[in-house]
Amino acid sequence: MPVPKKRVGKSDKRIRRACWKAFMPTNSTCAHCGTVKPSHCMCSACGFYNGRIVSQKLHAHHEH
Repeated sequence: MPVPKKRVGKSDKRIRRACWKAFMPTNSTCAHCGTVKPSHCMCSACGFYNGRIVSQKLHAHHEH
């Protein structure tokens, strides 16, 4: 079983663990319908992404 050769200090341990951060995913509003959606994803309400219709099924359901 592996055993550490030397004690790891507080500073070394905290520097190593600094990369393990949880972050909130960024949200944006849809330019077409105004609902909140994840960034770089199709809008689940209207089917638009980047000003284009991506999902015809969703677009037909949510006509403006």
